[in-house]
Amino acid sequence: MSGFTIGPVSVEVLNGEHAITVVPPSQWHGDREERPAHAVLANLKADDGLRAQVSLVHWDDSDETSLGFAELLAGPSDYERLENAGTISPKLVDDKLVARIRALRYGKAGRATGAAVEWSQISEWAGGDAQALLADLGATRTGAYGVLLPNATRFKTEPAIEIPIADPTALFAVYALTRVVPIMTGYGKESVEGPNA
Repeated sequence: MSGFTIGPVSVEVLNGEHAITVVPPSQWHGDREERPAHAVLANLKADDGLRAQVSLVHWDDSDETSLGFAELLAGPSDYERLENAGTISPKLVDDKLVARIRALRYGKAGRATGAAVEWSQISEWAGGDAQALLADLGATRTGAYGVLLPNATRFKTEPAIEIPIADPTALFAVYALTRVVPIMTGYGKESVEGPNA
């Protein structure tokens, strides 16, 4: 088990992989058939009462990998949005994962959805240089998506991270910074209200 704090979120990555059976995101609108997979789990905590567990899942029968919400254990109801939004789907490149970084942002409809974000905003949420902090947590590279994944055809200038498959710690940090913190702070809301914003 390894733990760290990034911005206002404490993250505890649990040791080992856990065998699970779950529907891959590529099939949410397809056959919705559960498939065998392995998951690395992390517990997230924040001072607003958040207690959640997220999972980095790799399906046994494909190259599909997904980091998303596993279970909300406690905290303000705004975090329930993580059940349906905020999944990170990194691409497998040899022994590494490359993920484009977007952040949840509240829109006019009052729902948080994935939106483009700049490194400067991520650094503000992290309370320091996000790229340096992610490198300290094991990221092998950070930068533009088109540089880290040269065969990318879209979103080439958006922030991205490369991590070794064997140590996904930095990817859990990205999830905390770009999913949890935006909900916590009401990122994008025109008027701030409620316990999280």
